[in-house]
Amino acid sequence: MEQQLADALLWLEPHALILAVLLPPVIRMVGHWLPEELFMIAMGVLAARSDSPRYAVTLLGLVVASHFVCDQVVYLGGRWLRPRLGRFPRIQSRLEKVTSRLDASPCALYSLIPARVFPLGRAAWLAGCGVVGVRWPRFALIDLLALLAHLATWSGLGWWIADDLGRIVLSAEVGRTLAVWTIVSLIAAVGAVGLWRRWPQWHPSSEQAMRRAAANLLRWRD
Repeated sequence: MEQQLADALLWLEPHALILAVLLPPVIRMVGHWLPEELFMIAMGVLAARSDSPRYAVTLLGLVVASHFVCDQVVYLGGRWLRPRLGRFPRIQSRLEKVTSRLDASPCALYSLIPARVFPLGRAAWLAGCGVVGVRWPRFALIDLLALLAHLATWSGLGWWIADDLGRIVLSAEVGRTLAVWTIVSLIAAVGAVGLWRRWPQWHPSSEQAMRRAAANLLRWRD
């Protein structure tokens, strides 16, 4: 595995600047078939292994710029989708409620930062900001902060482990494991919240069912 990784890095190094520009839109299109975290780690490794600080800054700057442009395209896709979803009255009312809540709570949009850093459905979050009508200057600023945090986390990890290929392999495996458990935990949390919110509706029917079962049991014993 380490030899394969070394060969891959040797091939990537002369093509790093081109890949920094082209791979973010490809990743956004193919989704998890090409994990964004591994790409960011690889860019950090290549930046650390370069002999020129200017080259490293250019490489990481292109990564951020390409991601930023892709995020704006996804956001605009959400804006394009909003009036089409607004044709349905129930969806339109919910979108207006979410928009009003975001306007009333300016800090709520900062949740985009951890959602951008960790694999929590980035495209859905980005398009969702457009769907609910988040103003573009506000979205662009938060997205830029999120991208810088993303770069510091994953490319910073690549920079730190650049001299040890074994740690790169281990970090990739740990990253996949953390991604799986993060997604599982998120699904479980959403399910638990949904059950908790519906419990008041279920409580009377559950109580009646238990009473009927107890009555049937007593009749059976008699």
